[in-house]
Amino acid sequence: MTPTEQIAEYLSRRFRSTLDRPLISGGVIDSFGVLEVIAFLEDTFAITIDPNRHELTEFETVDSIAMLVENERQTA
Repeated sequence: MTPTEQIAEYLSRRFRSTLDRPLISGGVIDSFGVLEVIAFLEDTFAITIDPNRHELTEFETVDSIAMLVENERQTA
């Protein structure tokens, strides 16, 4: 399973929503949800995400979250 698929599966299962709309501006996840997503990403992909270094827009779509994971893996 690719990182994008893992992220999509987690988000749809955890937030019980289709992923056809923006996650934050669409009201699927809130700021506390972002923290849950960060914890999931850190545990699943063995990375560390500093929330102070990232904009909420990086958590807006599955693809943008997957890009964030890829960037963090490259800098680790």
